Amino acid sequence: MIIRLSNCEHNLLSSKWNKSLLFIIFLSLIVIVLITYYISSSHTKKDFVPPITDILPKNRTLLQMQSSECIVNVEKRDGRLGNRMFIVATAYGLARLHSCRLHITLDILNELKSVFILDLSSLLISTSTYISMRDNISRPMHYFSKEVQCDYVFELIRPNGIPFGSIFEPIGYWQSYLHFVRYGDELRKHVFAASQTTLEKVSKVFVEIYYEITGMRRQFSIENHQIFKKQLAEDNQITWIGIHVRRGDFISLNFTSSPKYLIDAIQYYMIRYPNAHFIVASDDKAYCKDLFREQSHVFITPTTFSFGDDLITLSLCQHSIVTAGTFGWWTGYLANGEVIHDNVYISGCEKRAYYYPPWYLINGHVRGSRRMQFIPE
Repeated sequence: MIIRLSNCEHNLLSSKWNKSLLFIIFLSLIVIVLITYYISSSHTKKDFVPPITDILPKNRTLLQMQSSECIVNVEKRDGRLGNRMFIVATAYGLARLHSCRLHITLDILNELKSVFILDLSSLLISTSTYISMRDNISRPMHYFSKEVQCDYVFELIRPNGIPFGSIFEPIGYWQSYLHFVRYGDELRKHVFAASQTTLEKVSKVFVEIYYEITGMRRQFSIENHQIFKKQLAEDNQITWIGIHVRRGDFISLNFTSSPKYLIDAIQYYMIRYPNAHFIVASDDKAYCKDLFREQSHVFITPTTFSFGDDLITLSLCQHSIVTAGTFGWWTGYLANGEVIHDNVYISGCEKRAYYYPPWYLINGHVRGSRRMQFIPE
């Protein structure tokens, strides 16, 4: 039997279906609104930041919290460029270790920035900020200092070596690398890397030497210090060895290296690296030109170069020969390769290990072998 619905009944059913559909849609919208509100409400609670007075311990004020900072302050500028680098590196290492602020006077900053990028932005505070913190009587800071020439001050490396609420000023030369050894990579990449102006000037010397050796104009990227240094190291045609020869005031002190030490050190590297070529920087370039006049693989930096230009040049080399003094020390440390150092120089440290990293100290003369044996004669 077939049941036929009248038009009236059919319209009635369609009307009921439409009403049901509208009701379902209405309920769905309500559910969506409720879910959206719940999610929004929960995020608001998570992102809520309580007042600073609720975060601070009940027995400490905001000013007391601010006084928990410490500062490492560098004002004295004794000695020359190498000395300045030691005290700034020491201050940087201590500030990083104890999460202190770092203040360095403008004259020292300007001197170093003429050579290096000196990126201290994460630690450095201006002189005006330093003075306001130092002289703020509402939260006085304890000042203390220590004068050191070369020794390693272990007490400053211990926890709380520079307490919160204090200003520490290193005075003297601070010629121990142990105060900043854990931050050596940062110093090489971000502090004592060449400024762009210095790098552009120095790179031309490498290009000219490369042309003289190979007859080709090598194209280098001088985007930054590390990229240029990497390109030099990856060139299989030349192994670059930097030599620093300190003379000047060291002649009267009997701290100068003998010609035999320098020639023997060169011979060692030539045995170890048959493609070795040498770049010499010195405070007596006339002496060096005469000493190395028969060495076709030895080149001397231009007389127009400043001390900073010379230091950057040697730091870009792969390995080093060092005679005496802090300038030469930094050329070897920044080059970060093998270093031969003449033992004739008395560092002045209580222990030699305070001054020298694990370098090869040679008593005047050296013989080299392919097995990296260093045999004093």
